[in-house]
Amino acid sequence: MKETPPIKAEFAVGSRIEIKPSGGPRLVGKTGTIVGAGYHPQSLRILLDGSKSPITLHVTFVEVVTK
Repeated sequence: MKETPPIKAEFAVGSRIEIKPSGGPRLVGKTGTIVGAGYHPQSLRILLDGSKSPITLHVTFVEVVTK
């Protein structure tokens, strides 16, 4: 089995993120927490604030919040 390359250190589990406008009109501006890596190497599992289950998004759709 191939080993997947690690995602950038800025996307560590527990990091707070915000969805970029490229993430789509329903998700833009929402915030959440990274809970893990997705199946594909450049995807993240994210638990949005107020949600019960995580979603998977490509890393280009999120940015780390430094507040």
